[in-house]
Amino acid sequence: MIILETERLLLRQIHKDDYEALFRMNSDPIVMKYVGDGSTRNHEQMGKELEMLISHYIRKPGLGIWATTLKNANVFVGASGLVYYDNTTEIEIGYRFLKEHWNKGYATEASLGLLKYGFETLNLNKIVSSAHPDNRASRRVMEKIGMQYIDNRIQYGCVQAYYKIEVDAYRKKY
Repeated sequence: MIILETERLLLRQIHKDDYEALFRMNSDPIVMKYVGDGSTRNHEQMGKELEMLISHYIRKPGLGIWATTLKNANVFVGASGLVYYDNTTEIEIGYRFLKEHWNKGYATEASLGLLKYGFETLNLNKIVSSAHPDNRASRRVMEKIGMQYIDNRIQYGCVQAYYKIEVDAYRKKY
């Protein structure tokens, strides 16, 4: 099921056929450097994570991490979506991309689509995001889409630079 479409991307539900691409992304130490404690996924962990991602669609309709693919080629480039922010009631934009698809604007494009979906379809009042403080590329995406840096905090078991955008600021910008 397609969740949203941007100029170059489709965000759709993840399915079991995405296992190899997800494993390749989540077992790459460079991709995972700033995710949690930086650990990569082994096959068993990736299998469990895949089942959790798929079950999320039923348990929390409208939310989830979705396969992010090139619209014109159906090529998996990464995963992005809207999820609950680490045991809070806040909704977070999250994204991760295969290394060969970095620096092509996909994270920004997907995130802008997710903002629109969150505010205009889900009627959210606020969307947050966070990244390791040293992850300049991820933080730059948050800034490009209009999110404001708030502070550093402990989330997901490590220090995170926390950003947010409220619906009124989104409407003024877009």
